[in-house]
Amino acid sequence: MKKIKILLLVFLFPALTIAQGGAEIVPFAGYMFGGSIKYYEGKLDLKDGLDYGISVLIPVQSLVDVEINYTRMDKVKATFNPYSGYAAFPYDEIYVSSNYFQLGGISKFYKSTSEIQPFASFSLGATWFDTSPTSESKYDSYTDVWRFSIALGLGVKFMFTDHVGVMVRGRMLMPMTFAGTSFYLGTGGSGVSMNSWVAPLQGDFNAGLIVKVGN
Repeated sequence: MKKIKILLLVFLFPALTIAQGGAEIVPFAGYMFGGSIKYYEGKLDLKDGLDYGISVLIPVQSLVDVEINYTRMDKVKATFNPYSGYAAFPYDEIYVSSNYFQLGGISKFYKSTSEIQPFASFSLGATWFDTSPTSESKYDSYTDVWRFSIALGLGVKFMFTDHVGVMVRGRMLMPMTFAGTSFYLGTGGSGVSMNSWVAPLQGDFNAGLIVKVGN
């Protein structure tokens, strides 16, 4: 948790400073789909779970906002099921927390003077898969994973007043693995290690309270 707080301060402090000149701060909560990862030896399934986070929206044009976003799905179970013929790779369970640090933009479909503002969003950044053993894990420790990621979304903002509203959005979250690298999830130097060219395709639906600060 201490590591997350430090990362959030580094990531969001510039945005919160700029926001004093006029921006929207949107704490939100929702539901994330965990996804799965196919390895040569078997398949790792991540459970779905609740997620939460915060966005800072900074207007740059009448139809475009810059968005700085942090999203976390906290400590869901991930189950590794080996394929037949890979008995050396045992069934195992671990905890995985998904953390998205994203910078991008929101494009509104028409001018923001309207009380109802549909939009599309695109962002890119980094995803941190924070891993830890469960009581059923075969090993005592696992290696965390960092990946480049992008997010695509569609949503709508409902503004009740000039400074308060609600934002609802659905997103496709895509951690990526490029040629020459591999997705690694291992036991910190001992036991099983697994490699894959496929990262988990995730997604979420969330809703948040819009609080406009500044002008």
